[in-house]
This record gives sequence, C-alpha cells and structure tokens, in this order.
Amino acid sequence: MTMSAMHIHSSPGALAISILVSTFFLEDAAIGYAALLAATGMIAPPFAFSVLFAGIYLGDVGLYLLGAAARRYARVRALIGEGRIAVARKWIQRRSVLALVAARIVPGSRLPIYAASGFLHMPFLTFAVATAAASLAWTGALFSGIYAFGMHAAELFGDFKYAAVGTVIAAIVVASLASARWVARKAEAGHV
Repeated sequence: MTMSAMHIHSSPGALAISILVSTFFLEDAAIGYAALLAATGMIAPPFAFSVLFAGIYLGDVGLYLLGAAARRYARVRALIGEGRIAVARKWIQRRSVLALVAARIVPGSRLPIYAASGFLHMPFLTFAVATAAASLAWTGALFSGIYAFGMHAAELFGDFKYAAVGTVIAAIVVASLASARWVARKAEAGHV
C-alpha cells in the first residue's frame, strides 16, 4: 500500500473530500461509495451522509446557477428561441415541484431540469426547498439500503465480500449510465 493510499485509508477528512468530489461526477456511485465506506467503519455514517448530501446539494444549486447565468446570453436565447422559452416557462411554472422531484429519481434528467429551472426564472426558494427535500429523501433511502447491505456483506459473502461490494458499485455505475442513455434516447425521440 502506498503512503498516499494509507493516508486516505486512515483519514476521515481525506475520505470526506473524496466523497464530496465524487458527487460531482456520478451521484449514484458516490452514494454507494459513501455508504460502503461507512459500513466498513472507515468513516462515521452521519459524517459520510452529511458530506455526501452537501456535495449533491451543491451540485444541484450549481446547475440552477448555470442556467440562471446562461439566460443572460443573447446567443443562448436565440438558439432556443423566445417562443420555446415562453412555452417551457409556463410548463415549468405549473409543474415545478413535480419536475424537480422527478429529476432526482430519473437518471440523466437533473442537468436539463435543474439548469432549465434557473434559466426560466423558477423562484430560487422553490428550487432550493424542493431539491433539498427530494435529495434528502432519495439520497437517504439509497445510502441506508447500501449501508445495510455493506454491514451484512462480510457475513453473507465471507472472503468474497470485497468482490461483492465491487460488483454492487459496478452495477450502480452501469445502471446509472444505461438509464441515462435510455432517457436521452427517449427525449430525442420526443417520448419524454
């Protein structure tokens, strides 16, 4: 084991930073990563979940702000078209909370829905409260389930526990990517 690997292994602070950073790349895998680190005792579960939630929520707010910043550019508005912007604004005003909650659950939909929320002037308070509640519920459920699995992996799989954990993480990553691709294809075909 290298010195840097030993330091990360023994440092809850370094693990917390790795959880936080991982949320900006693939959230579902980050949830699995944090829960399994907590299940193995490498980091305290409440600390792991707090850092995980903070990273996910910061990412959500960042997407909203990205959309809000994009609306200031005439080229972006021209590319989308004022008519389409007006229709989208009406649609999202009627379904704002439902759209935000659905975006948390449907893979591949957070970027377009959260950025559109900022672009279309959804009130920030509505966005902030709905995404915080949805993120807390969704992330909490996944974290708890994976944590429970991780706690029992040693007795279920014995010497193969690390292979089982790796398989679960790989399955989460593959499922996330596959479902995001499926949603994107449906959107291109006009079925979403």
